[in-house]
Amino acid sequence: MTDQTLPTSPRLRASLLSLLSLGLCLAVAPSCTSERAATDNVAVATDQTTAPASVDQVPQDRIRALKDTPFERAWDLDLHERIHTSWISPNVPDLVFFQTEESKAIYAVDTMSGATRWVTTPLPRTIMAAHPPYVARVVVNNDQGEHFNDDRLYVISDDILFCFDAIGGQLIWRYQLPFSPSTGPLALGNEGDLRVYIGDWAGHMRVSTVHPNRRFPYEAWQWNIQSSISASPIDKEDLVYVGDHNGKMHCFGLDREKKWTFAAGSSIAGSAVARDRSLFFGNGDNVFYVLNRLTGEKLGQVNLNGPVTRQPFLFRDETKRVYTWVSSANPRVAGVYAIRSVPDTIYFENDSADHPHRPLEVVRLAQDWHFPGVTRLVSSTPQHLYMTYPDSTLVMAIRRDNGSLDWAWDCAEERGGGKKASRVTLITEYQDPSDLNRSIYTCDDSGRVISYRFFGFVPRSDNTRVADKPQKEAMPKSRKAK
Repeated sequence: MTDQTLPTSPRLRASLLSLLSLGLCLAVAPSCTSERAATDNVAVATDQTTAPASVDQVPQDRIRALKDTPFERAWDLDLHERIHTSWISPNVPDLVFFQTEESKAIYAVDTMSGATRWVTTPLPRTIMAAHPPYVARVVVNNDQGEHFNDDRLYVISDDILFCFDAIGGQLIWRYQLPFSPSTGPLALGNEGDLRVYIGDWAGHMRVSTVHPNRRFPYEAWQWNIQSSISASPIDKEDLVYVGDHNGKMHCFGLDREKKWTFAAGSSIAGSAVARDRSLFFGNGDNVFYVLNRLTGEKLGQVNLNGPVTRQPFLFRDETKRVYTWVSSANPRVAGVYAIRSVPDTIYFENDSADHPHRPLEVVRLAQDWHFPGVTRLVSSTPQHLYMTYPDSTLVMAIRRDNGSLDWAWDCAEERGGGKKASRVTLITEYQDPSDLNRSIYTCDDSGRVISYRFFGFVPRSDNTRVADKPQKEAMPKSRKAK
């Protein structure tokens, strides 16, 4: 009789080995996953907000009259024609700028008093939204050792770059650009060592300057980005950062040297923002990144619920938070997101002289809160962000510590009612990193500007302290990875 068990024993042994291997894999998998999570530093945003996503969802008991808000009417100004655009630069925060539609001149107005400082000569066309102006402040030392500000306003109109004296409003020079600009200007340095960075649609960053002796502008050089650009460049400590539509963030030195390039994977439509050694930006794949701005290494990322197509913003007193905008056709997904940003260091247990592993620098990102639907920031205090929905005059006071709605106010309240009443057509959008402006600037269709200012004592922001409690539990100061 033939023994049939011997031929099957190798198969049994193979089956037992397979089961044993499977068990070992299942046992090791959690530790592998945790180690990858510790070093990849990828967070996913969750959204459980119940805040209103549109004007009709704002509770009536939250809507106040002006007299019941901390704002008071500060000053009025009549420009006698409809206003096309308005802006405030954090570099020269004591001026608010208005460009009118008919004359196309630019008015510089004192933010506190409403006095008109100066008016430029008319421009050939109104300023396009794709070409935001830039205001530069350079501190100059004279022969006597005295310091003074050399402020300049750079504006693109009809493919012409204008440079105005931002103290008196005189035209310093103008330059017919030899290309079609796709971004606003970024100006660094004074007239003796000036560089003006402007992107074009052909995939170049063009750099213009002024001849030191003959005083005429010309193109000095250009960087080949190899992809179209729509996000205006930014700078931090003699480094220039620009993102392109191929999903790459580039860093250049002032000497034309490329420092690094980071592949973000999808189109970068909004400018970056920098703080200390960190560079924050988002892309069209719903990813919000933080990089080491000196080396281009990724420090962290958080996956949001929609694409990031605008520049994030920061406040000086909130060192552990960054705010970003998300764009979406769904108003409950769109809006402003408060992102917790905590630097951390990962130390490796197997670090030795024979196998050195330098500590890994990361930034822990996590969503603190989300307020849906809003698209414009029109003022801020250390306790609140004042924002509006698209095409709405309802200003909402959003708490910065938890993202809840405190109250809302219709800034068209004092324009009156009826068919002949003036209609608010523009509210100045700006972000003040110092939280010192605390004003709302409204413009109506007759060219009248009314400024409302937050009066009274405002304590310094305690958002960092409030956010520290969960951070200590969820984000320890250091971690160890094997």
